[in-house]
Parts: sequence; structure tokens; C-alpha cells
Amino acid sequence: MAVFTSWSVLKTALLDALMSGNVLAGSYSIGGRSMSFRSLREVQDFLSFCDMQISAEAGGATAYAKFERPGGTDEE
Repeated sequence: MAVFTSWSVLKTALLDALMSGNVLAGSYSIGGRSMSFRSLREVQDFLSFCDMQISAEAGGATAYAKFERPGGTDEE
């Protein structure tokens, strides 16, 4: 089990496991929670999430969410 120390270290561990063909067999500890993947798509999505976290740690882009009202209007 790879233990979380930083997002870039976790991403490197995931890429190493992907290259060795063991990414779906391993589990990863993030903040006391264990995570494993069932498909390569889940790995790809999580690697994208890691990229966002690495960028945020480095003072790069800020991640945000926009919530719209049902029906697609933002009017109040």
C-alpha cells in the first residue's frame, strides 16, 4: 500500500504501478482512507484530479464549482 505524502508522490506511485501493470491490484492510502481502482478509467480520472491538486499546491490554478438552478438559469 502506498502511503500519501504529497500529491506529486502519489501520482508518481500511480504511474509506476500503471507501467508495471499493477495499478488495479494495489491500494493507496490518502489521509487515512484506503483507495483502490476497479478500472483504468477510474485511474485516469484520479490522475487528472491529482494534477489539479498539484497545481493548487503550487499556487497555480484555483479549482471551483459552479452550481446552476434547475432549468439552467442563474436568476434569483
